[in-house]
Amino acid sequence: MAQNLAALCIALVETHLGELSAQIFATLAEHGRLTIQTLVARSRIPSRRVRAGLANLLEGQLLLHFAADDGAPTYYSVNWRNAYNLARHANIVELVDDRYDERAGHMVGNILQLGHARIGDLADAYELAPGSKRDSGIDTTANGVTKPGMANGEAGIGAPSHAQAPSANEFHATLRALLRSGILVKVAPRSYMPSSDLQEQLEETVVLQFPDRKVSGTKKQAEFRAGMGALKRAWRDEDQYSDLHDSGSQGTFKRPGEQFQSSNKRVKLNGASSGLDAVTGGQEVPKLSSDLIVRVDFTRCTLALRNRRLQQLAKNFLGGVAAEVYGALLQVLEGKERGVCDALPDDEDEDEGNISPVANISEIAEILDPTIDLSITIKDAASRKRMPNGTGKHLKTEHGDEDDDAALLGIKPEAQSDSENESSANGYTAHRDRANRLKLIEKHLFLLEEHMHCFCQRARSHTQNSNEWQVNFPALTSTLAVTELDRTIRSRYGQIPLRIVRMLREKGKLDEKIVASDAMMRIKDVRAILTDLQFRGILEAQELPKDNNRQPSRTLYFWYFDIERVQSLFLQQTYKAMTRTLQRIPVERERFRTAIDKAERSDIKGREEQKLDAVDKQRLREWREVEERLLAQVARMDDMVAILRDFSGWDTSLAT
Repeated sequence: MAQNLAALCIALVETHLGELSAQIFATLAEHGRLTIQTLVARSRIPSRRVRAGLANLLEGQLLLHFAADDGAPTYYSVNWRNAYNLARHANIVELVDDRYDERAGHMVGNILQLGHARIGDLADAYELAPGSKRDSGIDTTANGVTKPGMANGEAGIGAPSHAQAPSANEFHATLRALLRSGILVKVAPRSYMPSSDLQEQLEETVVLQFPDRKVSGTKKQAEFRAGMGALKRAWRDEDQYSDLHDSGSQGTFKRPGEQFQSSNKRVKLNGASSGLDAVTGGQEVPKLSSDLIVRVDFTRCTLALRNRRLQQLAKNFLGGVAAEVYGALLQVLEGKERGVCDALPDDEDEDEGNISPVANISEIAEILDPTIDLSITIKDAASRKRMPNGTGKHLKTEHGDEDDDAALLGIKPEAQSDSENESSANGYTAHRDRANRLKLIEKHLFLLEEHMHCFCQRARSHTQNSNEWQVNFPALTSTLAVTELDRTIRSRYGQIPLRIVRMLREKGKLDEKIVASDAMMRIKDVRAILTDLQFRGILEAQELPKDNNRQPSRTLYFWYFDIERVQSLFLQQTYKAMTRTLQRIPVERERFRTAIDKAERSDIKGREEQKLDAVDKQRLREWREVEERLLAQVARMDDMVAILRDFSGWDTSLAT
């Protein structure tokens, strides 16, 4: 574990849970997995306080624990991934707001703040009057909600007021949609176990099936691998959410076969639907079990953030309409893709690791917003739109050439309204419009495929004319990383150093004379830039002496750009910048200590506008603006970390 990353995780824990939890986390981070007795001795904290701090860390999903037997001591270790993900709370809430609405984002924000939550407790907290459940950790009023990642609860996340709180039907429908999409997952006992202990327990369970506990020979090894894969899939199915098994005993069921009618409908998550109203569909939905415990799946959220960044990249090159089609394709693939940080991948997943999931055009059409005009950016599509035969030709009417010109311009004459209504009645027009829409979606996919970045490609696994499409995510995430590196180098050092870096990245190791010649610059200027970039750690030089004396005058220096080294360097610098930004928050807080303490008094909290004077209210607004700017900077730096480290899934520095 890198020192900068460890310091960042400790700062995040201190910001969210306080100094006691940060001290316990730092002790476990320094000494590894420990028992409670050893932890008390190493941290020099009383046992009672250590147990309280461990409870807070476990509730926030920041620790892992394992006990071999019932009477054996429990060993605790830190969960590095969830500790860093404390910095990603704001981005996750923003993602849910974009896909659903502010109510869903408010629910996810509360679950992030609590670590995990029971459905019954969440329902009670949302349905009770404001302030009547003080110990729930949830407040439905706009003044009492803490933004994820926000220290001390001075700012909100745009939470709905109590009058706008979701109804019970909307509450359960939204949670079902979040569980079905994978943003929320069930909390199982195995969620707290380290991956190494989980693998060891898995092997121990399977090996008991062999009488002599020996797995020797080709046949027994094959049986052992088959048993491991079957048990992994059984555990995974047990821990996954199911509409059938996770429903409560009380709910609304109209008729057999229709009890899950509303839950089986695909939810438009890209803005085509109108929030919770589209989720419920105006129907009663079955309630979730009150004993179900849920948490946010950061792995699935990372995939969603990656897809949103890829959609933005496609929008920069091909426009908004093609980007919407691409976003629908990515969303379909997101539901079929395995997480990049799966603790126990199956042997089948390892064998099929290079096979990407595919999406059908019909599935893309179900996700895509039906109000988007797909013919805007397709040549000749606008003139063929709304024509009876769909071939670019139109029917003659009594109005003659005027109707011809109107048809060519895509304007529907009034005389055709009756015939179109008649054709709509028998379903022919709807079928024809759907077929035309599928063709337009396919044309946009062809545009995405023909781009130099090859945003998607037709699946070749079945037939040459297959209607399925897939995305080469490793190549695109590499493109995102290279783009982010170039943007950072240009902002720090300028356009000319970036041009030299690109040259070395494309051509490999070059002598400074060749660099000067290709860059059309004087060798003196190029040498200064190369030396400065080497001092900054961006470039490296390889010495190639011409003789055994190794004199500088008789030595060739080949300059090169190591992208993996620079990527790691920028990550470490980003960790350090995030840590210093978080450490700046309490320093800035001391400047506004008087106004903050006055606003946090029990007789004033929630009524600042009436109780505080103009000076204190101004100081309080200034403090909230300062804190929001600092936390917004942390969220922007987290975007860079996600691109350079998490989107590809290759980095294992956070593995536990």
